[in-house]
Amino acid sequence: MRSALLTLLLLWPGPLAAQSWNDAEVVRLIRRAILLRETPASDTALGSYRTRAHGFVTHLMQWGPGFPDPPRVAQADELEVEVYWEAPGLSKQRIVAWREGNFLPIRMSYHRDHLGVVTNNFGPLVRIGEGDEVRDAIHPLSLEGLDEYDFGIRDTLRLRTGVGELEVLAVQVRPRNTQRPLVVGILYLERSTAALVRFQFSFTPAAYRSRELEDISVTLEQSLFEGKWWLPYAQQIEIRRRSSVFDYPFRDIISGKWEFGEYDFGVPLPPELRVAPEFGGLRNPGDTSTWSRSLRAAVDSVDPFDRRQFEELKTRAQDLVSRQVLEGLPRRRFGTTALSELIRVNRVQGLAVGFGLGFHFNGGWQARGTLGYGLSDHRLTAGVSGGLTRGSTDWTLEARRTIRDVGDEPVVSGVVNSFLAQEAAIDLGSYLLGQELGLGVQHRFDPRWSLELATRLESSSSVETTARPLRKAYQDNPALGSGSYLLARGVFSLAARGALDRSDLKAQLGVEAGTGKSEYLRVSFRSDGSVPVPGGHLRLRIIAGLATPGLPKARSFTIGGRGTLPSEVYRGYGGRRVFTGQLEWRLNIPAPAVGLGPFATTGNRATFAPFFGVGWAGGEMAGLPWKRSHGARPVLGAALEILHGLIRFEAARPLRGADAKLRLTVDVSPEWWPIL
Repeated sequence: MRSALLTLLLLWPGPLAAQSWNDAEVVRLIRRAILLRETPASDTALGSYRTRAHGFVTHLMQWGPGFPDPPRVAQADELEVEVYWEAPGLSKQRIVAWREGNFLPIRMSYHRDHLGVVTNNFGPLVRIGEGDEVRDAIHPLSLEGLDEYDFGIRDTLRLRTGVGELEVLAVQVRPRNTQRPLVVGILYLERSTAALVRFQFSFTPAAYRSRELEDISVTLEQSLFEGKWWLPYAQQIEIRRRSSVFDYPFRDIISGKWEFGEYDFGVPLPPELRVAPEFGGLRNPGDTSTWSRSLRAAVDSVDPFDRRQFEELKTRAQDLVSRQVLEGLPRRRFGTTALSELIRVNRVQGLAVGFGLGFHFNGGWQARGTLGYGLSDHRLTAGVSGGLTRGSTDWTLEARRTIRDVGDEPVVSGVVNSFLAQEAAIDLGSYLLGQELGLGVQHRFDPRWSLELATRLESSSSVETTARPLRKAYQDNPALGSGSYLLARGVFSLAARGALDRSDLKAQLGVEAGTGKSEYLRVSFRSDGSVPVPGGHLRLRIIAGLATPGLPKARSFTIGGRGTLPSEVYRGYGGRRVFTGQLEWRLNIPAPAVGLGPFATTGNRATFAPFFGVGWAGGEMAGLPWKRSHGARPVLGAALEILHGLIRFEAARPLRGADAKLRLTVDVSPEWWPIL
C-alpha cells in the first residue's frame, strides 16, 4: 500500500504556478527525494550492514553578559559505537568503548540516544532525548511533510562530501504553521538524483518538550557507498538549555559530533540484539586502554566548539519564519545579569536588593526592566533597556540610574565582596551614582572578533558611606562624582578560543572620547593568553590605560591588590596612566579526588602557578585616594587553583617597600566574576 502511495506521489503533477515557494520544480524535486528516502536502495540487495561510529559528546557551560567567550568544557565523553541496520528499517547500536573526563566540578548524565547516532535520518518523525526533548516532529521528507511545509530552492552549490564534491540544490524548509511541532532548515539534495546529502535544521518552539530548552540544532550528512546507497557519513547536534525562570547569562550545552567508519554490507543482525534496546552496550565509561592518546588531547584535536555553523543555522532558521523566536524558553522571565544584582552588601547601600524582568519578542526584539533599593541609603535604582538582534549585529538602547563601581572590569566577585563587606568591613568597591542614557551596536565578524560602538550621556555624582558592618567600620567611599559628560566609545574585542584551558589569547582595545566640564581621550587595553610549555602553560595578563589631562575622576584608572597587582595596597595607585603585567607558569599537579554527590566531583588535578607581576601608575589626579606609583611596583607570589580551577588561592609579596609582607587572598576564579 505504501509503495503504491509513493509511486503515485512521484507521478502526481505539481502546481503550475512558478513562485519562490512551492513552485513546480521544487515540488517535483521534493517528491523524488521522498521516494528515494523511503526506498533508499537503488539496488534492492541492501539488506543489512554494520559500521562503527566514533564520536565525542561534550557538556559545555557558557556564561557572562552577552556570552562573548566560547563555552567551557565541563565534561567530555569519547565513544565507539557499533551500528547494525537491517531492512526495512531496523537499527540497533551498542557502545563498545567509552571514556569520560571532567573539567569542571559537575557530572552530566545523558539521555541514552545522546550517546548514539541517527540512522534512517530519524525516519518520518524526529525524536531527541528519548522523546523528552523533542517528540514526533514531522520530517519534511515524509508523506506527511508535504502538507506541513513550504519548500523553496535557494541556490545551487558545490558541496564537499565523503565521495568528493557534488553539485547540490539547497532547498529551504519552513513550517506552514509554526504552532505545530515541526522543523526549520535547509535540505541539500543531489541535483541529478534528489538524494539527501546534508540536512541542517532547528525546530519550532512547539516541538520542544521542556521549558528549559533554548534551542536544538542538527546537521546530518550522508555519502554514497558502493555507488548505490546514501548512508550516514557525519553528524553534529547541539542542545542548548537555560533557566526558564531567570533571564540569566548562563547556559548549558550538550554537543555531539560523530563520524562513521567503513561499512560492512550483508552482515546480519546478531540474534541477541533483536530483543535488545535500540541503544545498548556499555552502561558506564570503562577501560581507557582502548585509546592511544589522552582525552584532553583528543578533544582539543577535533575542535568541536566552532560556533559559526550553529549560529548561522539559527539565523537562517529565524529568517525563514520571518524572524519569529525559535526558542523553547518562556518569552517573559525574571532578568538579572549577575547574582549580586539580586542581593548584595556594600558600604554605600548596605543591604541592597534588586529585581528584573525580561521580554523576548518576534523579530529579534528584547526588552528588560530592573528595579533596586538600598536599605541603608534608601536610594532607588532602576533601568530600562531594549535590544534588537539582526544576524551578527546587536543594537541596544538603555536608560538607567545605578550605583556602580568606578572600574572598567570587576576585580573581585560580587558574592565574595558582599561577604567581606558584611563580615569584615572590607568593601573592595569605589562607588558613584550614575544616571545614564546610551545607544550601542555590536557586530560579530566571526566567533572571535567583534566591534562595539556606543554613545552615552551620563551624569555621575558622589555617594557617601552610609552602612554599618557587623563589626569594625567601613572606610569612607571616595568622592568620584564628575558631573555631566557626553561619551563616545569603540571597543574592539578578540574572544578566547580554548575550551579547556583558555590557552588562546583574548584581548580588548577600547577608545573613548568625552566632552562636558572638560574634554578628554581615553585608551584602554586588556589581554589574557597562554601558550603551552613543558609541564603546563605560560600565561600573561596585561592591563594598560592612557588618557589626556581632561579625564574626569569617574573615568580614572586604578591598580593595586586583587585582580591587578596582588599583595600591593588595594587600589593604592592610579591616575591617567597605568600598566600592569602578570606572568605565571601554570603547572598541573595531582590532587585527591573527592566526590560531591552523584553529579559532581572535585577532580584529581589542581593547578599550581608561581607568578611575577609588575605595575606602574602616573598622571596623578587631585581628590582621589589612588596616587602615582613612584616607579615600578614588582610582586612575587604563587596561586593554587582547585575544584577544576573554580577556586583560586593567591599568596604574594611586594618586592618594594619597607612594610612589604606576604598577603593571602581567596576568591572564585576571575572568569566567573561577571555573573557573580
